[in-house]
Amino acid sequence: MPHRIVEVKPHSRDRVRVTLSGGRFFTIPAKKGDHLACGQDLPDAEVERLDRIDQYFRGRDRAMWFIARRERSRHEVDAALAARGIAPSIRAGILGELKDLGLIDDLRFAREFVRTKAELRFLGPHRLRFDLRRRGVARAVIDKAIDEAFHDETSQVDRARALVERKTRGAFVDGRVVRRMADLLKRRGYDYEVVNQVTIELLHRADGQLSPNDE
Repeated sequence: MPHRIVEVKPHSRDRVRVTLSGGRFFTIPAKKGDHLACGQDLPDAEVERLDRIDQYFRGRDRAMWFIARRERSRHEVDAALAARGIAPSIRAGILGELKDLGLIDDLRFAREFVRTKAELRFLGPHRLRFDLRRRGVARAVIDKAIDEAFHDETSQVDRARALVERKTRGAFVDGRVVRRMADLLKRRGYDYEVVNQVTIELLHRADGQLSPNDE
């Protein structure tokens, strides 16, 4: 069934907006619509072509805006494009282009995510794994990023100690505080061995605060 063009007008930058009878419209590069004119009837195949062009440029614009704000995983970009109604095949093409250009890289994303979350929020490896899986990062990529950040148990213990010190600095430490810190370390995703070690150290600190009359 033919579809009649009722309007062709400049949109933004080098784009034109092509409106069909019935209200459907496409925003495409001007050079891809220079053969179109008001009153022209378009076959279904041409309408489908315009739709794919519109989706591609709309999706690419959205993806570029999305990744300009901060690093994103491939899955996050794909989900953002899907939410805008971009077809799977077109999303795959856009994501492939972004990867080839070095604009999305899941290993780089995972490294940056682990670094910032470990340093700023003192998250442990288990919580980081969980959060990265939610963002669609592959297990092998997650393992590499976390192994680099927590290359041995000492690095994990140091971060756990820093978190506890930050939360208890200048405070009197009693059994309630020790239990609260143990729960905090578990929620932040530290190994149980690390939680136990840092908790025991905190218990020794609590014991050292007791006066002879308290014993």
